Amino acid sequence: MTIFPSLLTMWHQIIAPAAIVVMLLTSPANAARCVGSSDPVVKRMELATGRDPSAAVDMIDDAIANTDPANRRRLAELYVAKSQALNMSGSPSEAPLKKARSIGGPFGPTDNLGIYLRLTEAYGNTAAGEVAKALKSIVPDFEALPDGSPAKTCRGADLAFFNFAIRRTFQAMTFATQAYRNADRNRNSFERAHAASILAYIVMAGRDFDYSDELHSEAYAIQRELGLSDLAANQLLVRGYSYLDRKMADRAVEDFEASLREARSYGNPYAVNFAQLGLCHANLEHKMTERAAPACEAAYEGLTNSGERIDGAAITLMARLEVERGNPARALQLLTPILEASDDVAPSLLWIMAQEARAQALFLTDRDEEAYFALRKANAISKEYHDRELQDGVAALQARFQTEELQKRLAAEEMASSARLRLVIAVIVGSVAILALLGALIFILLRHRRKFHRLAMTDPLTGLANRRATLEQAKEALRGLGQARPRASIALIDLDHFKSCNDRFGHNAGDLVLREFARIMECCVRPSDIVGRWGGEEFIVIFPATNAQKAANIVNRIRASAAHERFAFSPDYRLEFSAGIAMLDEMDEVDACITLADKRLYAAKAQGRDRTCLEEAEGET
Repeated sequence: MTIFPSLLTMWHQIIAPAAIVVMLLTSPANAARCVGSSDPVVKRMELATGRDPSAAVDMIDDAIANTDPANRRRLAELYVAKSQALNMSGSPSEAPLKKARSIGGPFGPTDNLGIYLRLTEAYGNTAAGEVAKALKSIVPDFEALPDGSPAKTCRGADLAFFNFAIRRTFQAMTFATQAYRNADRNRNSFERAHAASILAYIVMAGRDFDYSDELHSEAYAIQRELGLSDLAANQLLVRGYSYLDRKMADRAVEDFEASLREARSYGNPYAVNFAQLGLCHANLEHKMTERAAPACEAAYEGLTNSGERIDGAAITLMARLEVERGNPARALQLLTPILEASDDVAPSLLWIMAQEARAQALFLTDRDEEAYFALRKANAISKEYHDRELQDGVAALQARFQTEELQKRLAAEEMASSARLRLVIAVIVGSVAILALLGALIFILLRHRRKFHRLAMTDPLTGLANRRATLEQAKEALRGLGQARPRASIALIDLDHFKSCNDRFGHNAGDLVLREFARIMECCVRPSDIVGRWGGEEFIVIFPATNAQKAANIVNRIRASAAHERFAFSPDYRLEFSAGIAMLDEMDEVDACITLADKRLYAAKAQGRDRTCLEEAEGET
C-alpha cells in the first residue's frame, strides 16, 4: 500500500476522464472532428480515416490528385480530411489546413467549410475570453445551416467541444445536445457516432455516468458496424477512463485491452501507445505494479518526445512506476524537466500529477521537508480544481434539461395562448431551478458519501487508517503475497509517558503530539507499508514481505526522526516510544501475531521504555 495521499486519484475525481483524454492528452484545435460534407468522395475518405488514419493519408492524396482543380470545394474538403487523418495518426496536421484555407476562402464564413475553418482559427487565440467571443460570433451562421444535415451535426459538435475546452460547460452541453438530436434521422451514421461521443464527454462533467455509458456504447456500436477501427479504439479508451474514475478497475482494464487489440489490428502505433498509457495508468492506480510495468514502458518509449502534452503524462506515469519499484532517483530524474518547464505557466492537472509523484520519490530519499511542501502545493491547486468541478457539473445538469423539444413545445404554446404561455414558462423556470438545486444537492450528497466512507475508515485526529481499515488493508496485502516468505512483520508502538504529557500540558498538546507522530511515521515507512492508529497512544505498522530485523530498522528510523521533533508547548519535551515486533511466520493468524507484538511491546516497557523488543528474552535491539 502507498501511504502518501493519492493526488492522482484526486485528479480523476476533479475532472471527468473524458476531459482528461480530450483536453490533456491531445490538442483541442486538432482533435478528431467530422467534415460534414455531402460529397460522396469526401465521405469515403472520412470513413477510411476512421478505420486506419495512416493508410487513409495515401488514399486522400490519390483522391486529391484525381480531382479536377476547378472543383474547389472537393479539394478543400479533402485537405481538411487529410489534416484529420494526419492528426489521428500522430503526425503534424497544420499544412493541409493551410492549403484548405487558401482554397476554401471564396466559400465565405457562412458556408459549412468556412465555419469549420473559422472554428479552427478561433481556438488559436490564447485567451479563453477571446476564444469565447469568437465562438459566439459563429453561432448565428451555425444556426443557419440546414436542420438534419451532416454539416449541422458536425459543426454543433465542434461548438460543444471548443466551449467545453474553455470551461463553458452550459454552452457545451447545449450544442452537444443539439448536434446529437440533429442526427436523429441518421442514427447509424458516422456523424451520429461523433455527436454521441462528444455528448458523452460532456455528460461526464455532470457525473451522469449511466447516460455517458449509454452514449459511449451507442458511438462504439456505430463505429464497429461501419468498421471504424481507429475511432472504436479511441472510444474504448475514453470509456475505460470513465470506469477507472468510478474505481471499476476490471472494466477499465478490459476496455484498455480491447482498445489495444483494436489499435494493433490496423497497425496504428499512436493509438497503441494511448491504449498502453491507459493500461499503465489503471494498473498503477490499483497497485498492480508488475502488470503496469510493460504498458508504462511501452507508452513511455512510444510517446516521449512526441512534442505534445501527452509525452508529459507518459513520463509522469513512468516516474510513478519507478517510485513503486523503489527507484526514487530515477523518478526524480524523469520528473525534474517536466516541473522546471512548467515554472513559468499556471499549474495544470499534469503538474499536480507530477508533484505527487515527486513527493513520493522525495520521501523515499529521506528528503521529508521537500516532499511535505510539494504535497502541500499540489493539494492547494487540487482544491481549486475541485471547486471548478462542482460549477461545471451543475452547469451541465442545467443545460441537459433544456432540450430542443421543450423549446418547440413552448413556441407552440405561445401561439395557443399568451396566458397559458406565462404559466408554462413559470413552471419551466421553476423546474429548471429545482433541477439545478437537485443537481447541486446530488453533488453535495456524492461528496458527503465519499467523505463519510473516508471518515468510517480514517482516524479523525491523525488522518491515519483506523483499526478496522488497517486490518482490512493488511489482509488485502497479505492475500497478494501468496506463499512468499517472510509473509510480514507487525509492529505495535506505544508513546512513552503520554499520560504525563496530557496531565502536564493539556489535551491539546497531547493531540498535537499524536498528529506529529503520525506524520513522522508516514514519512519514515516505505510505500508498501501499512500504518494505522490502533487506539489511544498506540499505533500499528504492518511490513509486508519483511523480516523482523528489517522492520526493527524502520522502527528505529522512526525513533530517530521523532527524537528530533520539538514542540512549542515545551521545548524540553522528548517524543519517545516503545515498540514490540512479531513476524507473521511465527503465528498462523494476523490477530495472534498482533497479540504477540503486544506482549513484546509490554516487555519493552518493562525493560525501561524507549526501545524495540523482538523477543521477550532478548531485550532491546
